[in-house]
Amino acid sequence: MQVRVYDDGADRDCVLVLGWGNRCRHENVQWLIDQTAERYRVHAVELPTHITDVQREWVDPVREYASELDEFALLAHSAGGLTTAHIDFDGVTQRVYLSPWWGSDFPLPDSVMDLLTRLPVERPFLPTGDLEPDAIGDLATEAQFADGPDAASPAFLRTTRRAHATLPPARENAVAFCTLTDRVVDPRAIGERLPADRIRLYDGGHELFSSGVRGRHIDTVLAALDDGPTAL
Repeated sequence: MQVRVYDDGADRDCVLVLGWGNRCRHENVQWLIDQTAERYRVHAVELPTHITDVQREWVDPVREYASELDEFALLAHSAGGLTTAHIDFDGVTQRVYLSPWWGSDFPLPDSVMDLLTRLPVERPFLPTGDLEPDAIGDLATEAQFADGPDAASPAFLRTTRRAHATLPPARENAVAFCTLTDRVVDPRAIGERLPADRIRLYDGGHELFSSGVRGRHIDTVLAALDDGPTAL
């Protein structure tokens, strides 16, 4: 796990936990950081890509880092949303999730997935799908898409499926932004965890910050970081 801190003199902290394969060097990720840094000192967390244990390699390091902060708002995208949903932070004020990975709609039958996840293999060789860049967002760059993971290991699928199955109930200060046409995560899993009045829909790709509609929603995202569900 790597953390980059963006401090423009704000007196409030925001922990931004990025998704699977997201990196601060990506143009659209930097846009989100820049917008958030106008109000907050941003602690941008890059998760390791090819893991075998969600708890040990994602959840525990994020919890340990955040424990050093007295108070902070949480902004989490995709796999960052899966990671942070497992953490009872002491100092968190609001939780804002962007397309959280709370469930997957795998194209393979459950019986096949069960067999695959039993394989004692940690090397990523299973294709993650032939998604076009617009599935990420119409502003996604070639470099951003090329950096995304194109394969997963049985160990990765096993640990993320376990993390989905053991998600605790959503916290009362949690809100989510998502699109119903998401082809990366299952939006139904978001609707099963949060009531409709704590979900803001948008028309775009999996990454709001890589979608052309981002300018229409960023103020609401930032307001939700400030005030929680009442901002929606």
